[in-house]
Amino acid sequence: MSKVNIEGGIVGDPEDTDVDRSALENILNLLTKQTREGLHSGAQLHIAFKGKTILNVAVGEARPDIPMKTNSVLLIFSSSKPLTAIVIAQLWEQGKLHLNQKVQSIIPEFANGKENVTLRHLMTHTSGFPMNTYNWRGTSNDEIYLSNIYKQEPKYKPGTQCGYHPSSSWMILGEIVRRIEHIPISKYLDKNVFKPLGMKNTSLGITEERTEELGDRRAFKDTEVPEEISTVKNVNRPTKVFLPGGSGYSTAYDMGLFYKALWNGGEWDGVRIIKKKTLDYFIETQIKGIIDQTMGFRTSYGFGFFKGRTNGSDCSPNTFGHGGRKSCVNFCDPDIGLIVNFNSNTMLNNEENLSRAESMRKVIYDAFRP
Repeated sequence: MSKVNIEGGIVGDPEDTDVDRSALENILNLLTKQTREGLHSGAQLHIAFKGKTILNVAVGEARPDIPMKTNSVLLIFSSSKPLTAIVIAQLWEQGKLHLNQKVQSIIPEFANGKENVTLRHLMTHTSGFPMNTYNWRGTSNDEIYLSNIYKQEPKYKPGTQCGYHPSSSWMILGEIVRRIEHIPISKYLDKNVFKPLGMKNTSLGITEERTEELGDRRAFKDTEVPEEISTVKNVNRPTKVFLPGGSGYSTAYDMGLFYKALWNGGEWDGVRIIKKKTLDYFIETQIKGIIDQTMGFRTSYGFGFFKGRTNGSDCSPNTFGHGGRKSCVNFCDPDIGLIVNFNSNTMLNNEENLSRAESMRKVIYDAFRP
């Protein structure tokens, strides 16, 4: 039986929070087993309970012959969306925009039948225009991608159907932030979210310079799904296009800091990033149990968050969070005070990914459910 690299593990004394150590060891054993079976080349798992980190561990390899560490930086794909959602929430709180505001009032180029699309529509995947299929990978700047979105015509009336956008709507949200704040959303996040919360290993997008700075701490995505191999190779290559809905780089621990702040009403370690009233509004369910035209199953959304059991069958109705392209799981279940942050560098097919995620969620909830 091959040995699996492990860094970190159970933090402190779990009994201080009435958590059984053997139940936590079951979680570690499953994570190691999944790694040994090839369900991930490497992975990170951070769990907090009632505001206290209980487990912070890395297993396997970040890339061939390079151990995965708890501070290895991974691409988190759509787990980035809540980061952008909180930026919009901050600007809404400051009165710089409102959710029923038409996008065209901020971006006049956003036309061709999309004049009635609002920020609310963008954030709940009900904008009515189709996903942009332009191949953004390797482009030199955001404008090329944005101009293709501006040209699109709507597929249905905004607000009448739900169709998940991996990136298009969120590119528009990022551009809205840039036009209001006069800085890229990546820099806004650094200043107003990442640095205040101590998220030292988190960024939106990654540059060649940042890649060199990280060195072996940058984990590559891997997959055994043939049709996605070329895509994965491309996402491992730095690009100058920063996707507000999909190009976040982080660690499970850093994402834990973000979700701790949300669990605690918008504040963590003496730093407030958003008012509790604002946060409650943004994580409140806006779309409930509707069949998503992109994903083909019933989903529930807040503003930029998956709600309830969209995050997993064990989750309570008030759970909020967001996964990331068959490789990441990040959520907070406020009903029991549970935060789970899982980053893997292996993208599986749908069936394998669902099985991996559900198995992990079950053993976690077995440990923390009252």
